[in-house]
Amino acid sequence: MLDEPKYQITYTLTAWDYAAMARALTRRPWHRSVITLALWLLSVWCLLVFFTDLYNPVTLINAIAESSFWLWLPTCLLVVALLSLATHWLAWGASFLYYGQIASADATITISLSDEAVRVRSSVADSIVPWATVKRIIREEHYLMLPISKREAFILPRRSFKTQNSFEDAFRYAREKI
Repeated sequence: MLDEPKYQITYTLTAWDYAAMARALTRRPWHRSVITLALWLLSVWCLLVFFTDLYNPVTLINAIAESSFWLWLPTCLLVVALLSLATHWLAWGASFLYYGQIASADATITISLSDEAVRVRSSVADSIVPWATVKRIIREEHYLMLPISKREAFILPRRSFKTQNSFEDAFRYAREKI
């Protein structure tokens, strides 16, 4: 039997809540995005060297500028840069398309935080997850999120708390448990 919950909230999941979760879970540190972009650019340069046998980057850029690829290659590089640096915004946008397919879309969800576990109840499921399963806490302006995997998190919207102080207290309480 679960002990008495310290915090309990009830809210209706919206597409905006789901999008905020998708963005938060896919966001990565800025330096990691820059390293990813550098590796993509190095890979492109290696492929171009392989196909053209031009090792000097300046000579390679001049050859591209004189060829029919002068507009195509920069466009592809811009797409690669966007994919590397803005992955979390792409996940945010795609989540609106996917929202209608999830079972908990527009469901009323009750989340209880107790000393033992996090309990989530809705018309879709009833689950009790021990605090050891929660990987970290993500705190944003309008949300607290308790990720349990790379793609799933318990969403605690600020709007579901009675006061600003209870939102802050729930954050501190969850931080102590993790």
